[in-house]
Amino acid sequence: MSKKHEALLAVWKVWLGLVDWRIKLKPKCKPEKMAQEGSGCVEWSESIKTARIEIIDPKYYGDRVVPFDWEKTLVHELLHLKLCLVSDGVDAFQERYMHQIIDDLARALVTARRAKEFKI
Repeated sequence: MSKKHEALLAVWKVWLGLVDWRIKLKPKCKPEKMAQEGSGCVEWSESIKTARIEIIDPKYYGDRVVPFDWEKTLVHELLHLKLCLVSDGVDAFQERYMHQIIDDLARALVTARRAKEFKI
């Protein structure tokens, strides 16, 4: 894992109130080695606050409508941890809706951080 990946994980854990979680980050995965399909995935145990986050290697992302954004993917997966207790036991519609909300929040939070960084 690169220093940049470690730094972003550390910063976002603080900002999202997840410092008590032990998170193993796999930042450049081959799609066939990931636990789930997509640009990122997370598996967790909320009772002991542990998680493994896998993020696809950008070279495998392909030509999609939305460009690959490693940081947004990380924040998206961290938000799954933040909301894991309210997303447990939901039906398929609720799961899709929760996923959409998480993605919107991740995009907004990363955009706000970057705007602050560049003083926009």
